[in-house]
Amino acid sequence: MKSVLPIILTVLFAATLLAGCGTPAPSCPKIGDRAPDFTLPGIDGKNVSLSDYAGKPIVINTWSKSCIECKKEMPYFKDMVQQYGPKGLVFLSVNTMDSSNTARDYLSQNGYNFTTVIDLKTVIYKKFCCPKNADPNTFFIGTDGTIKSIKIGGFATKDELLNEVNNIMP
Repeated sequence: MKSVLPIILTVLFAATLLAGCGTPAPSCPKIGDRAPDFTLPGIDGKNVSLSDYAGKPIVINTWSKSCIECKKEMPYFKDMVQQYGPKGLVFLSVNTMDSSNTARDYLSQNGYNFTTVIDLKTVIYKKFCCPKNADPNTFFIGTDGTIKSIKIGGFATKDELLNEVNNIMP
């Protein structure tokens, strides 16, 4: 039995080393990096890709119906869309936990008319390296496609949000 133990340990050690080899995990995007593209189903059933909005200033916000901070900042996003949408700003609302019907009903009941996608497979969390189930997260992307700012957590005031938006508007 003693002669088998070194062989087993050697095999386990080799397996551990090999498990770390292969394709490296993608690096997390930082401010100044190109925003990673993604495609997710919209609440209207049509797929939406970040690349659909190339050349435009974009705000991406993750949320769920059960998130208290998310509900608090939604009126700020509504005002932002009304003020900056006509000037070319794109707002992508990313629901991370609810069905299309639940998200659509919530938005409709509260008078929010956002382009909304559903991300139940945590695509956004993975691509942008967000803490899992840590909504809200907001990403500000400039017309050049790079990340200009990242906000983890909710906005305390509408002015705080609008200051970030002003930084990505042409």
